[in-house]
Amino acid sequence: MRPVLPLSFSLLISLFGFTLGSGCSDSAVDGAAPSGGAGAGDSGSASGGGSASGGGSASGGGSASGGEGAGAGTGTSGGGVIPTPTTIVMCQGKTYQCGDLIDNDGDGLLDSQDPDCLGACDNTEDSYYGGIPGQAGPACTVDCYFDQDSGSGNDDCHWNHQCDQNEVAPGYHPESSNGTMCAYNPSASTPGAQGKSCSELNMRQSDICHDTCGPLTPNGCDCFGCCELPAGSGLYVWLGSDADGTGEGSCSRDGISDPSRCEPCTPVDACLNDCGRCELCLGKETLPADCFETGTGSGAGGDGGGTGGGAPGTGGAPGTGGSGSGGDSGGQCAPGVQPCGLAGQDPCAADHYCITGCCQPVVN
Repeated sequence: MRPVLPLSFSLLISLFGFTLGSGCSDSAVDGAAPSGGAGAGDSGSASGGGSASGGGSASGGGSASGGEGAGAGTGTSGGGVIPTPTTIVMCQGKTYQCGDLIDNDGDGLLDSQDPDCLGACDNTEDSYYGGIPGQAGPACTVDCYFDQDSGSGNDDCHWNHQCDQNEVAPGYHPESSNGTMCAYNPSASTPGAQGKSCSELNMRQSDICHDTCGPLTPNGCDCFGCCELPAGSGLYVWLGSDADGTGEGSCSRDGISDPSRCEPCTPVDACLNDCGRCELCLGKETLPADCFETGTGSGAGGDGGGTGGGAPGTGGAPGTGGSGSGGDSGGQCAPGVQPCGLAGQDPCAADHYCITGCCQPVVN
């Protein structure tokens, strides 16, 4: 599981005493796929059952078995109130709405607490549209949706909406305002992509793309802003939808089921950051209860002695216990990445931003 952006976490929604905020991915680069192809997803499992066995034998017919083992796993939990962001977070030296410590849309949620904020490079708190000047870029051609600019020069992510099978009459999604200009063409040539076909771009994006855009891509999205909404539905919409052609965007949380506002799109497999079972994701506000449970396990065997005509038997070697962790589908974040967005979890450091539950470095 891993990575193509932005979430619905309310300060007032609680889970077993935990209130959920904004959420991130659990792969090595926050869901970025290896350059070899499809996006990598969650991995990891836990089992609470320990086991042990051992055995000995006596030449005279006596037998013995013994050994013991135990294993225990640990889960994670939190409680209390989600910390309020206290540090302005900048993107490429500029401060945008989602990092300015101002409740710009008046919903009572600041910056990373706001489910409409997809990172420090997001200049809107009331929609999924990025709102960065010039972000829209050329018609049909798209690059990393979640960074500070348009153009693939700094992220080497390449896609063309002419490769999207939704770009057919009558809707021509996800760029309906450009009409037939972006009409589906599986043989389309994508500027800057070194002649790679639609199929090649779908299967492989560069290491630079994964390293640069991967950590910024929310769980449930590909790196080009095509996200599964509602979460778990298998339906994808383009966050950059601008159906009315105003340049202000048309997709927001209350419009995800309206294709005239949040236009359908086909996610790019090469950088799709899937939504893991125990991950916070765009539009996913709760986690299964067992993601917070503790797994335990034990095994035991008794010492034994041989009987019969031969020498006494000896007990077997001690067994080994099992291991466990909260849930059975991976953790909230990749190993070494600080989790955030849940009640009781620490806020991110000043140079990081909470993206779908994980502290990711900002683009500077």
